[in-house]
Amino acid sequence: MIKRLISYPMSMRYRFMFVFFILIVVPFVLVGYIALSNSEKTIYASNLDSVVQTGKNLDQFFYYVMNEQDKIMASDDMQALFNPMLNDSQDEIGFANKLISFTETLNYSNRLFKIRLFPLDPSEHPTYMKSTYRSIDMKEVPWFADISTNGRSFWKLFETTDHPSLFVQATLGSVKRLHSLTTFEPLGIVIMEIRPSILAEFIDPVKQFDNQRLMLINKNNQIIYSTDNQYGSIDKGLWQVLDRPLVSKTLDYEGIESLVNVSAILRDELRLVSIVPLKDLNNPVAVLNKLTVAFLVFYFLLSLFLAGYITIKYTNPISLLVRQMKILARNNFKEDAINNSKLVERSDEVGWLYRSMNNMIREINKLLKETKESEKRKKQLEFQVLAYQINPHFLYNTLDTIRWKAEAHHIDEISEIVSSLGSLFRLSLNGGKEVTTVRRELELLGSYIQIEKVRQSSLVRIMYRIEEEIQHLPFMRLVLQPLVENAIRHGIADKGDAGMILIQGSLEKGSICFRITDNGPGIPDDIRLTLLDPERETRTDFEGGLGLINVHERLRHYFGESYGLEIESEKNRGTTIILLHPLLPLNTTDLDI
Repeated sequence: MIKRLISYPMSMRYRFMFVFFILIVVPFVLVGYIALSNSEKTIYASNLDSVVQTGKNLDQFFYYVMNEQDKIMASDDMQALFNPMLNDSQDEIGFANKLISFTETLNYSNRLFKIRLFPLDPSEHPTYMKSTYRSIDMKEVPWFADISTNGRSFWKLFETTDHPSLFVQATLGSVKRLHSLTTFEPLGIVIMEIRPSILAEFIDPVKQFDNQRLMLINKNNQIIYSTDNQYGSIDKGLWQVLDRPLVSKTLDYEGIESLVNVSAILRDELRLVSIVPLKDLNNPVAVLNKLTVAFLVFYFLLSLFLAGYITIKYTNPISLLVRQMKILARNNFKEDAINNSKLVERSDEVGWLYRSMNNMIREINKLLKETKESEKRKKQLEFQVLAYQINPHFLYNTLDTIRWKAEAHHIDEISEIVSSLGSLFRLSLNGGKEVTTVRRELELLGSYIQIEKVRQSSLVRIMYRIEEEIQHLPFMRLVLQPLVENAIRHGIADKGDAGMILIQGSLEKGSICFRITDNGPGIPDDIRLTLLDPERETRTDFEGGLGLINVHERLRHYFGESYGLEIESEKNRGTTIILLHPLLPLNTTDLDI
C-alpha cells in the first residue's frame, strides 16, 4: 500500500502539500501529543510531590509536639505537682486549684497545642475532675483504662461524641503516662492536643483543586482531619491503597474516577491522603488540547494557503515550462516552436529558467546545424579515405614486384629486406585498426629488427622471453617497435657486437607488462626525468622512432594514467623501459577515439 502511494504520480503542488504536511503538521501533532502526555504526568507528579512534602512537614511537627510533651512531663513543676510526697492528700481543693492553674498557664503560653492533665486515679480528685471534665467517670473510658494499665503511648482522635462540651470538632492528641523521674512510679496522664486550626494550616494549602479532598487518617481508618469537615470511617475502596507508605494510584472513589496519593506519617501511625477527580486534574490539559487543535487547524489552513500561493507563483509556471519542453521535443527543438511568454520577464528563478530554456534551444539548434555540417564533412572524408586506400595496395604490389625481381636475379639480401619492409608496412597499418594482438605486434617487431640487421650490416642481438599465455591477447599496435628502435639507436649503437637487447613479456597484477632492457651506457638523470613529460617544449634527438612520449601518451590517452611507460636506468649499467598495458576483452577489435 505504501509503495503504491509513493509510486502514484502526483503533480508538484500535491507533492508540496504532502511534504508540507509531513514536515510541519505531523511533527506539530507529535510534539503536541508528547506535550499533552508530559503535562498530564507532570500534573500528577506535582500533586504527589505536594502530598509527600506536606506529609514530611506534618511528621516533623508531630515529633516536635511529642518532644514538647516530654519536656513538660520532665519539668520540675510537673513532677512536683504530681508528687504525692509533696501534696497534702487532705487538701483536695488546693491540689485541684494548683493543677488547673498550671494547666491554664501552659495552654495560655502555647497556641500550637493544648495540654490536658489527669490524675492516675481520678476518683481521688473529684473536685478537679468535676470542675474540669464535668462528671465523666474516666475509669469507664476505654482509652484511659488502656493508658493507665499498659502505659503505652498512642495518638488518639477525640471526637465530639466523646465530650461535647470539650470538643467542638474532632481533635488529635498524643496520650502519654506521666512517671516519677526518681521512683519511675506512674503519676498521671498527659494529653497533648493539636489544635485543628494548626492541622488546617499544614494541609489546606496543599489543596490545588476545588473538588480535591485531603484527609489525615489513623491506623483504624478513622478520619482525623478532613478539608471538607466530614469525619468518621473512610470509604472501603480506599483500604486497598493504605497498606503501603507511599501510593499514587487511579481508582473509582464514590463513583468518580480519581487520583489518590498517600503518604505515611509517624512511622505508619497516620496517613495523609489526597483525592482529586481526574476531571479536575485534566482541565489544564484539556485547555492545552483545545489550543493544540486550534494551532493544528491554523497550520492546515496555512498549508493550503501556501500550497495555493506556490502553485500560482511557481508550480504552474514550471508545469507550463515542462509542457513547452515536450512541444519543443516533438518539433525537434525548432526555434519557431518557442512560446514567447511573459514569464521570461520575471526577475526570479522562474524567469531565469525560461530565459535559460530559450538560450538552450538556440544552442541546441546551433549544435544541430553544426552536427549536420560535421556529418556532411565526415561523408566527404570517408570518400577520400576510400580513394586513398588505393595507395597502400599500390605500395604493397610494388614491393612484391621488387622482391620477385631480386629473387629472379638471386639477390637474396634485397629480397629479404623488401619482404620484411612489406610485412612491416602491412602489420603497422593493421587495416586502420588500433588493436592487434601480442603475436602480431611481435611479428611487426621481428620485421623491423630484420631490416635493422641488414641496414646496419652488423649483428643486432635480440633475446625474447615472452610468456605463451599473452600471445593471443589484444594489444595496441605499434608500441613495441618505437621502444626497441630507441634501444638500438641510443642504447647499443656504440657497443658493436657486444650490444644486446632483452625483450620480456608477461602478466603482472592483471596487466600485460613488457620490459625492453639494453646494456648500453644508460640515460642521464636530467634527461630521464623529462623524457615522459608532455609539457616539455623542446626535445633533443634522444627519442628514437616515433618517440617514447608518443607511446606513453597513446597508452595514457586510451587506458588512463595507470598505464604507460616507466624508465629505469643506471649509468654504464643499461636502461629498462617498462610498458604496462591493460587486459582487454578477447573480442576487442578497435578502440574508441
